[in-house]
Amino acid sequence: MVWGTKSRHERGYDSAWVKVRNQVMERDEGECQRCKRAGRTTLARAVDHIISKAKASELRWTRAKTDHPSNLEAICDSCHAVKTEEEQGKRKRVKRAAGPDGWPV
Repeated sequence: MVWGTKSRHERGYDSAWVKVRNQVMERDEGECQRCKRAGRTTLARAVDHIISKAKASELRWTRAKTDHPSNLEAICDSCHAVKTEEEQGKRKRVKRAAGPDGWPV
C-alpha cells in the first residue's frame, strides 16, 4: 500500500496510537477478530479502524472517537488487505487453482 510522503506521525500514528494499539492487541489476545468471527484462529499483525479514518473524517468524528478502542480491532494481514480494498471500492479477485488433472479446484 502506498502512503505518499507523509510520515506515520503526520498520519496520526504517534506514541498515543502505539499505546492504544497495544491495549487493543492485548484485549483481542493477538487474534484477528474478522477471522475469529468466521470461526478461524489467525495471528493479528495490525490494529484496524472498524470505521475507517476517511469515513470518520466524513462523519466529523474527533480523533479521540476515531482512535477509541471501541472503533479498533486486531486484524491479520490478509483480512486487512481485503478490508482496505473493499473500503476503496475495489473487488478482491478469488484466486483459482488447478488440480493435478488441470481442472480448476
